[in-house]
Amino acid sequence: MSAEVNVEKFYERLNKIHAHFTKHSEGAWNGANCLSINKGASDEDNRYLKSTVLHLYLFGYELPDTVLLLTKDGECIVLAAKRKCEFLEPAVGKEPKKGSVKKLTLLTRNKADENAENIEEMLKEARGDSNGKKVKIGVIMKEFKSNDGAKEGSNVSGWVKKLKDSSSKTEVVDVTGGISIVMAVKDKEELDLLKKSSVLSNKVLKHGFVPRIEDVIDNSTKVTHEKIASEIEEIIEDPSKIKLNVPKEAVDSCYFPIIQSGGEYDFKVSAQSTEKNVKFDIITVSLGARYQMYCSNVVRTFLVDAPKPVTRNYETLL
Repeated sequence: MSAEVNVEKFYERLNKIHAHFTKHSEGAWNGANCLSINKGASDEDNRYLKSTVLHLYLFGYELPDTVLLLTKDGECIVLAAKRKCEFLEPAVGKEPKKGSVKKLTLLTRNKADENAENIEEMLKEARGDSNGKKVKIGVIMKEFKSNDGAKEGSNVSGWVKKLKDSSSKTEVVDVTGGISIVMAVKDKEELDLLKKSSVLSNKVLKHGFVPRIEDVIDNSTKVTHEKIASEIEEIIEDPSKIKLNVPKEAVDSCYFPIIQSGGEYDFKVSAQSTEKNVKFDIITVSLGARYQMYCSNVVRTFLVDAPKPVTRNYETLL
């Protein structure tokens, strides 16, 4: 990898996780003795996996087939391929003195012994001073159970297999809640990215969707919900279409925009824009822009030729 990890940001956020974990281990962290963040292969169809989000939070990049072990006494061990270890190398020995994370150790994948020595070293650190008693290892349980993206022979699959082995004397517990609590509090940089994402969503609605739907209504154009949704998604992914100077590589659509009308409304997040033509009664739109992995969402209702009771109810709600 040609890029390098932002060392300062990495330790700032890792220490934030570690501090909360050690202070509240019996609560949101389910009594875990250490944390094991396992990231399998990349999955374009599931971009919001907790492990993926956490990697972007810590490293600024997704590092597939990587295991990060974090102990209560501040030992952080990362098992990964050579190039990913080289990416993290600048952070070795740079641990902040005021932080609770004391040491970063990188273990490079060893195909010769299928990571046997690496895994034993990690397990030794995970056990700590347990004196042979079973230790609780905190994982993202939903991903751990499905073992998403962990191919046979990979770093993640070898580690997961070891943890599932009764001889390891380990018990996995879910720490998804603890991770979510820590990441819910945004730092200054994250707030700035969220603001930019929100501005983009608003601009797309105001300068993309609104003019388009007004043109459709004014000219009584027959067009499907899906067609308009596709046009809006294209604007989100290329903001220059509405004269916004935003790098295309920094933006993406959070989900396929949802356009609904004609009395058929589905307010679930999984709702789809149908192939039926837009009706000029009550039109709803839901769209979301993602800027450098930070998402925003905007939902609006447009009353075109709505029944009077609906108009009165809407005015009351406002």
